[in-house]
Amino acid sequence: MSNFNKIVVIGAGTMGSGIAAHLANSKREVVLLDLKGKESANKISENAIDIIKKSDPPLLIEKSRLSHIKPGNLTDDFDQIKDADWIIEAVVERIDIKHQLYSQIDKVRNADSIVSSNTSTIPLSVLTEEMSESMKSDFCITHFFNPVRFMRLLEIVETPQVDVQKLVSLRNFCQNELGKGIVNCNDTPGFIGNRIGVYAMQVAMYEALERGLPVEIADGLFGRPLGIPKTGVFGLYDLIGIDLMKDVLASFKKELQENDPFMDVVKPHPIVEQLLDKGYTGNKGFGGFYETKTVDGNEITKALNTVDMSYYDFDKVDLPIARRVEKEGIKALLNDDSKYGKYAFAVFSKIINYSAFCIPEVSSKVTDIDDALRMGFNWNEGPFELLNEYGLENYIHRLQDEGYDVPELLVTMTRLKQEPYDSTSSRSYNHKSGMKFINRGDGVRRLGDHKKYANHVSRNYASTIWQFTDDARKQHLLVCEFHTKANALNGDAMKILEEAVNRLDSDDYQGLIVYNEAMNFSAGADLNTMIELADQSNWKGIDKYLSHFQQVCKKMKYTSKPTISAVAGLAIGGGFEVACQTSRMVAHMNSTLGLVETGVGLVPGGGGCKELLWRWVQDPEYTKDNDEAALRVFDIIGYGLMAHSPLQAKKHKFFLPKDVMVLNRDNLLVEAFRQVSELQEGYQAPLKPRFCLSGLELKEKMHQHLLDLEKKGFIFGYDVEIGLHLANVLCGGDTDKNRVLSEDDLYNLERQSLINLIQSQKTRDRIHAMLLNGRRLKN
Repeated sequence: MSNFNKIVVIGAGTMGSGIAAHLANSKREVVLLDLKGKESANKISENAIDIIKKSDPPLLIEKSRLSHIKPGNLTDDFDQIKDADWIIEAVVERIDIKHQLYSQIDKVRNADSIVSSNTSTIPLSVLTEEMSESMKSDFCITHFFNPVRFMRLLEIVETPQVDVQKLVSLRNFCQNELGKGIVNCNDTPGFIGNRIGVYAMQVAMYEALERGLPVEIADGLFGRPLGIPKTGVFGLYDLIGIDLMKDVLASFKKELQENDPFMDVVKPHPIVEQLLDKGYTGNKGFGGFYETKTVDGNEITKALNTVDMSYYDFDKVDLPIARRVEKEGIKALLNDDSKYGKYAFAVFSKIINYSAFCIPEVSSKVTDIDDALRMGFNWNEGPFELLNEYGLENYIHRLQDEGYDVPELLVTMTRLKQEPYDSTSSRSYNHKSGMKFINRGDGVRRLGDHKKYANHVSRNYASTIWQFTDDARKQHLLVCEFHTKANALNGDAMKILEEAVNRLDSDDYQGLIVYNEAMNFSAGADLNTMIELADQSNWKGIDKYLSHFQQVCKKMKYTSKPTISAVAGLAIGGGFEVACQTSRMVAHMNSTLGLVETGVGLVPGGGGCKELLWRWVQDPEYTKDNDEAALRVFDIIGYGLMAHSPLQAKKHKFFLPKDVMVLNRDNLLVEAFRQVSELQEGYQAPLKPRFCLSGLELKEKMHQHLLDLEKKGFIFGYDVEIGLHLANVLCGGDTDKNRVLSEDDLYNLERQSLINLIQSQKTRDRIHAMLLNGRRLKN
């Protein structure tokens, strides 16, 4: 039972197929059932499997996992349930259909199985009202979030009669094999994530529209400055689907009590109704709050004018207040007296107050609410973590000064002289028992918890050094955290990383881990830094920035103690260059790795070319022919290839046999600690690379390859020029086979090629386009 060897998913829609795909990632046997098709019996489930196969980003961590999913239909294959360990219902949200299905399942399933529903709108008490007592003890809600592979949150709602042992087995499987962060929820409307997350969206929308803020400005505020994904509220509305959001709100209106503050914003805004009347449903339709059209091969996005319902061009939002938040924290925005600050505080305060209102109804623990928003909506911090950062006392005083009621929960906290999180220990507020130690379970350690009570070793606005004590091994470790926008690596971030590496010279520390808990490890070197220097023709400044970047990575690579990169999300461009020059990489299964610089008209300049070439040169197939290795790397970097999991990354050598994949993101830090300990005894810095390349002869081969690709229409004019600069690095410049090139020789070639490219207006146009609208310019 505890192994969950066979799982049946009923319902091959978006959620059912996503659940099936992620179960297949664990290499379990998965049977995907739906209604019997008219053309062929398994047509519906086969179509769903075909969609999984073509999904982008991929729902599978590697293509071979698709073989673990078997299609079927509810007429011919219902007996597949007989030997299933777990049966997951993900059918249409109609209680009559669900009740009928549960009755049929109960007649067929084995006594050791567990049954769950993926519903997010129907209460558990309603789902189970016609069930047998034995089925009730084996039933729960397992609410996955879409896309299932990438969204960490799994909300579980259990019956009062639940078999505790079975539920523990289910939780362990979902945590350890599916990598889910589990939050136990009470049986309340929308549970936790959607209840507060959708309320937050509605409040952010209503406040913006009533204050007359343009949609792109509102998204620029209710987004990254508050640690919320850059889609903001209007972009997220379009992404989810405006019509679907209306249905979600209708469900809340039906289930919530009249005195619930959500009822103030539960009705779709009139602007939403106007969009739906025009047939605009968001990204899946003609558009919504944003409209995207392709013009001359380029995607052009326009924003909705909510006054006359027309669309207008807009520049990428770059608010000075948002830049201040990056350096000063959320107080810079929330305390700002401008219309932007007033909007942000109005939204922030309503979310905080509603979160407080929902305790203890949805859960008694503030950590449950914070975890649900962090893992289900990708917030950097949950509501109570944001309140903790702002300061409970400051917040209450401001509410009182502005004439607002203080939520009862916050009054209680103040009376007890307690805050959401204790600044002196790893404790959080529990409505039932006051402050309690945060117990995340074995193998789990979060930087976010540590930061609430620990003092940093060193910090600037771009990066921070933290000290951790690994109690199990009686040693002190350093953790270097990046925290710029998208964790782009500017000079200040690299200064702190350099300081962390230098501190390893002390006997006080046994290792260094480069890690953060943002959505991405790092999206690369800071293009803003380079383009500002380039626009001033400050080539020496670019050379200085790149030289420092390279030297920090080199120093980290050859330090006398182990260094670990603990990677999740994007680790591309300069982010990958940092990660790949540590002693070992520990990567979450959903990590994206690659060198993508050619897309903005550059070549990797922080050691990426050198490091990838060295990895391929050491492959037994290429040890006698460095040129063949260089040609493989030429294709990988030239095409800007990315791998969407560590398993995929192995074929490009972005991820090596010595590196470690982790299934649950919450295990990254503990696994990184373990890797430091494993490497410590007798640790030696790696061998320094040596290359024997044929120079001009190899470059000519690469040039001919580029011309062939251009002739076939795979690349265009300027791509050839970029490719030639990349070729110059990978062929060793003006070397020949008789000369041995050092690591520094390759570093120098990388740096010079990048500087030569950025002097071209075409490269600068590409960079500006990427920074302006996040898209690649084809020029």
